Amino acid sequence: MKSINSLVMVIISVCWLFATSAPAKDTEKDFAVWLENLRVEARSAGVSRETLEEALADIEGTLPRVIDLDRKQPEFTQSLEGYVAARVSEKRIANGRRMMSRYPTWLGRVERKYGVQRRFIVALWGIETNYGKHTGSFPVIQSLVTLAYDGRRSSYFRKELLDALHVLDAGHIRLKRMKGSWAGAMGQCQFMPSSFRRFAADADNDGRIDIWNSVPDVLASAANYLKQVGWQDDQTWGAPTFALAVPWGEAQQRKSPAPARSRCLTDHA
Repeated sequence: MKSINSLVMVIISVCWLFATSAPAKDTEKDFAVWLENLRVEARSAGVSRETLEEALADIEGTLPRVIDLDRKQPEFTQSLEGYVAARVSEKRIANGRRMMSRYPTWLGRVERKYGVQRRFIVALWGIETNYGKHTGSFPVIQSLVTLAYDGRRSSYFRKELLDALHVLDAGHIRLKRMKGSWAGAMGQCQFMPSSFRRFAADADNDGRIDIWNSVPDVLASAANYLKQVGWQDDQTWGAPTFALAVPWGEAQQRKSPAPARSRCLTDHA
């Protein structure tokens, strides 16, 4: 009887072992197939075989930390006052003024070329990465592989991954230095790869667009982005605006406009 019990326990243990190991093997096989399909797609899109070998050679699975961060994104709404209070400190403003003083020549060139006032370029730089201090330490390619394979927003991140491979293939950055946020935002202006390909600019004319290390490229890329999305340099942001304090119909009947009253931007929301 004892031997029968022992045999039953052995059988149960073997069944449990196969039951727990099979899904893991299936997952590894599925990922390998997915990665191979990605290689084929990237090659057909024009990414070189050499770049793909370098970029994907050491990727054997997803990054659990990236999945965890993606799942734990906070869902909330925030007022303009709350957003500004959380991100615009006296220290950050002081550092912004220092950057304005440190790079007057490049800011002047970028301002003239793209028609974006320098104060907004520096402000965007400060908000995105605190003037390049916090650009992210995640490997961009592996992060995007993780999110593209995950399935929650796979189509979006697969496209970003292909764009990232194109950026690498063009020689703008070396693989080991291609770091960013867990979601794949890159460099000092935190461009997603698709934004990099659309808006990033080689201001210092060295043949590469380096938004990780080249301040001229960072400033020009941020300004080009704002220009391309419709920036109007005859307008401002963040200052009091004025609106006529009369109905539109009545105003049309007046020969001269009525006195204006100050309204903050938040009053228009």
